[in-house]
Amino acid sequence: MALTSPYFRNVPQLTAASTNSPWLGSGSSGHGVHLVQFGLIDLGFPMPKSVGGTGLSPDGVYGSETVQKVKEFQRSTHGGAPIKDDGAVGRNTMAKLDRALASFTHKVRVHIFVVVTPDAPVATAETTAKELYGHYGINFEVASIQSLALTAAEETEFSQHGLLFARMKELAEAHTSVRIRPNEIMVFYIRRFNPDTDLALSKANHTGAVTRIKKNADASTLAHEVAHNLIDSPRGVSEHVAHKQNILATLPRTTPFVLSFEQIQQMRRNIRLLRA
Repeated sequence: MALTSPYFRNVPQLTAASTNSPWLGSGSSGHGVHLVQFGLIDLGFPMPKSVGGTGLSPDGVYGSETVQKVKEFQRSTHGGAPIKDDGAVGRNTMAKLDRALASFTHKVRVHIFVVVTPDAPVATAETTAKELYGHYGINFEVASIQSLALTAAEETEFSQHGLLFARMKELAEAHTSVRIRPNEIMVFYIRRFNPDTDLALSKANHTGAVTRIKKNADASTLAHEVAHNLIDSPRGVSEHVAHKQNILATLPRTTPFVLSFEQIQQMRRNIRLLRA
């Protein structure tokens, strides 16, 4: 069956489970199991043994806790009438999960300003971010994409590490019709930094959030930097992490990209993560 929930779309392991080829059960592991676990938690079935590790969180391992929570979900009315509580995720359970998590729960609004074209990987970066955040119920909403025709002096100013948020907002609004709200994120694709030691820089405070990304940055950098902007604490899980699938890992990151339960909890306390 074609899965339509943003939590489960385009995940091969779950597409296979939706047709029993094969289903997921005790001993299964992987990205699809991780997303099923996260979905169950969002539906009110806590999984304390499966979260909080240094790798995947939830851990993506179909152990006894996952079996028990799947059984509880199967007996519930989430996504329709109760079904057989065998603790496995196959065609019927996957369909029930897909219905139960049919919509986004949150959204983040991003304005993208492209100082350099056509070099910046905007389309690929947007697709990557939409899929990653969607798997955690977050609609990555690109409110606008604008070409920003700066003067040579303004572009030089944009390359400075210490450029203030207010000045970036002023330049963006002076050259376009876009007006930025405090709960929206500005993203600028630029030619270079001065000194040219970074691929991207982000900063956020109570007045706004902004990210600058070099035109030759990896396509996952947009999702990575927005994650920094969405996590309140400058310490803890907002720091770069070791697990290479996590979008907050340093390059090179490996697919499929993930976020952790702890990171999502912090994001949901941020004023820029809005209810959908």
